Amino acid sequence: MTTETDPLVIPAISPLVCGLLAGASEGLISLAERLVTGFSHAGLPASLQLHGDWAQISVTAAEGPVSFAIMEQEVPGLSSGALPLRLGVSLAFGIPSGEALLHKPDTFFYLPASFSVDQLVALCRGTFSPRQFTDLLNFSVRHSMSAPRDRFPASILLMIADRTQVHTVGEKHFELWTQSRGVIDIVQLRATNNPHEAAAEAKEMGYDPTIYRCQSGAFVPFKITDGGPFL
Repeated sequence: MTTETDPLVIPAISPLVCGLLAGASEGLISLAERLVTGFSHAGLPASLQLHGDWAQISVTAAEGPVSFAIMEQEVPGLSSGALPLRLGVSLAFGIPSGEALLHKPDTFFYLPASFSVDQLVALCRGTFSPRQFTDLLNFSVRHSMSAPRDRFPASILLMIADRTQVHTVGEKHFELWTQSRGVIDIVQLRATNNPHEAAAEAKEMGYDPTIYRCQSGAFVPFKITDGGPFL
């Protein structure tokens, strides 16, 4: 695990993870098998274990073994700016710990399509700084909501964070996500860590969000409607 005093990690140039996934379908087994084959072809022996709706990938890198979990995307039609899967690693204090993966992670997130194999290994090894990982989670929160969702609210809040230290939670604020007739929009709101204050500003724009998506990917109801929480 990298601390706030450690330098930022700038991994060496290496193949992109998206290249390892070439030819994979959207199914979990296909994605996992393509990753294992791709890592092995890149000189990094890999294996997989299937666990229902997620798979564990173990990779033997130069500095030792690393492991991570993958799941399928939540919904179809997400933008092409990320890999077509969600990834999870062992965390401590909310950032990658570098420890072996022993169970299904609580947090799964999306990686940019430009993510390299070296960056993925560094992420699993726990050498991402708090700021780097938080930036990755912010990217994931926005990407996860890049497609319209059926039977879903017309507006929600997205939690965005700014964290530079291990032992502090950092600053948080909210953005307004909306969908209308298949069109997605994300609007900046005034800085506040209070979802009720963010929702009040959204109401001035004609929206009434009652849930927010947090950094872990979970949807959190913060305001009760007449029909109860709307998730």
